Amino acid sequence: MTACSIRIKNLSETRSFSHLLARLALPGDVICLSGDLGAGKTALTQELARGLEVPESCYVTSPSFSILQEYPGRLPLYHFDFYRLSDENEVEDLGFEEFFYLSGLCVIEWS
Repeated sequence: MTACSIRIKNLSETRSFSHLLARLALPGDVICLSGDLGAGKTALTQELARGLEVPESCYVTSPSFSILQEYPGRLPLYHFDFYRLSDENEVEDLGFEEFFYLSGLCVIEWS
């Protein structure tokens, strides 16, 4: 696993970076996003969805209460928000671990 930290300054950079990530994404990839409230985690995921050709009719929103949203695209997008989870055991208990091995891209806010 490779980890890196990238600072994005504005929405234009978010859009460009997200579309680059979408072009590079492979089935089974997992992208973990961290940052303060309002830092742009959901905005990055929205642009990533556009880059993955998720239909415009699918409004990508933060899954804060549902924890998971699935979207169809060139690769299926599995968008998680773990803000309300207390530890990794809850991820396993809820059965979300299986998504990490499917043929889509997982994006996790508050990983």
